[in-house]
Amino acid sequence: MFGSKLHRDNGWLSQLSLVIMVAFATVVFTAGPADAQSRRKEKEQKTEGRVLSTSVGEAIIEAQEALSAEPPDNNTSIAVLTKLLTKDKLSPYERAITYQIRGQAQYGAGNMRGTISDWESAIATGALNQGEIDSLTPNIGQLYIAEGEYVKGATILENWLRNGGKANDRIHLMIAQSWLQADAYRKALPHAEAAFRMANPKKKKHFDILNYVYHEMKMPAKQAKLLEQEVSIWPDDKKIWRAIASLKQMANKSREAFEVNKIMYLNGMLQKERELLALAQYYSYYEVPYRGASILEREMNAGRVSKKKKNLELLANMWRQAREYERAIPILTAAADIAGDGGLYEKLGEAYYSEEQYDKAEKAFRKAIEKGIKKPGNAYILIANSLYERDRPRDAIKEFKKAVQYPYARKIATGWIRFINGEFQVARKQAEFKYKVKLDECKNQVDRKRRMGAEFLEGVGEISKECVIILAKEEAKEKAKKAARKS
Repeated sequence: MFGSKLHRDNGWLSQLSLVIMVAFATVVFTAGPADAQSRRKEKEQKTEGRVLSTSVGEAIIEAQEALSAEPPDNNTSIAVLTKLLTKDKLSPYERAITYQIRGQAQYGAGNMRGTISDWESAIATGALNQGEIDSLTPNIGQLYIAEGEYVKGATILENWLRNGGKANDRIHLMIAQSWLQADAYRKALPHAEAAFRMANPKKKKHFDILNYVYHEMKMPAKQAKLLEQEVSIWPDDKKIWRAIASLKQMANKSREAFEVNKIMYLNGMLQKERELLALAQYYSYYEVPYRGASILEREMNAGRVSKKKKNLELLANMWRQAREYERAIPILTAAADIAGDGGLYEKLGEAYYSEEQYDKAEKAFRKAIEKGIKKPGNAYILIANSLYERDRPRDAIKEFKKAVQYPYARKIATGWIRFINGEFQVARKQAEFKYKVKLDECKNQVDRKRRMGAEFLEGVGEISKECVIILAKEEAKEKAKKAARKS
């Protein structure tokens, strides 16, 4: 809608809607010297200076008849009038009329430069009244514009307006367009505003030109007001909504731009893949990832967004952002199979890990390392964590030791190794304490049996099988120690 320079094309004349308004005086001529009454009338009219002689009148009529033919015979008319202009005794008024009509024929023949020259020559005779000059001047200005002389054409039209020329939205719009072609935005502004103000009804072109000027002159407040007025007239025009969203974005009103995009989506205006992806990313940015992921998934299923790696990754990331790991897993699986590196397998492993599917997480992380990732040390840590969560601490330590090789992962891996070894130590001490308590209990059973002596009854105060085993182990240890000392 804005931001690009206006260009002249082959339709420029039709855009100008050029209206040729040549004012012709009444043509009066005599039939011949024999007609005394006619001679008297001719004499009276010549005193007024706005009459045509018989020969000139006949040539004018011949030229006009050629123009009135179907189709118009412009070349014949030009030839007749060109021959007429070679006569030395033409009055200024006769020359003015001849130039006017030949200019009209030149226009019909497509010779814009010739038209301009003839009409300027008609004015230069000094024989035309102000009304006739005012009719020719705006057309001359418009023809200069049509020929690409924007500054000259616009200047002529502005002078004509200052001298009392009747303005309308078309003239003002033409002047504004001409100054825009010359990059004179400040000069274009009053005419663009005047064209907009005078237009009834207002058409797209009135909004577009003024919007372009406001944009180039960095007048966002006026531009925003104009676009709001425009969208109220054409609410289904996607370009206007996009311009509003763009303006909001440039004004650092991203949230409002997001709201505009939501309106466009709800009204079916967003159909292109890049538009739908941008909308989904808006939702992600404003912490509504679930809604964004839902839209993106729906548009993928509808075929408006392709299921290429980049888009699948975006969808998976949004599901992960929404903590919908279960929904992210199949998307990541599909994307990982397409990808050439292991990055997506790493994310897949993270999704499995978040869902406490530790065996699948371990496999995904190992696949990621195999295919290549930027920080394998982090993957080794998560493999180790997956093993630890499945009660395989010793295997976990092996993986943590692999992670220690990477500086960025060393601190975390070392901490985990220390933690697990600490658990082992605590477990050993707990086991030793329990064993000692049990050993004391077994020794007490032996002492109790010894004290009972002959009073010992079978089944009462009997040493348990567990204690028999424990005591046998202790006895074997003592024998081994003695043997070791002797040797």
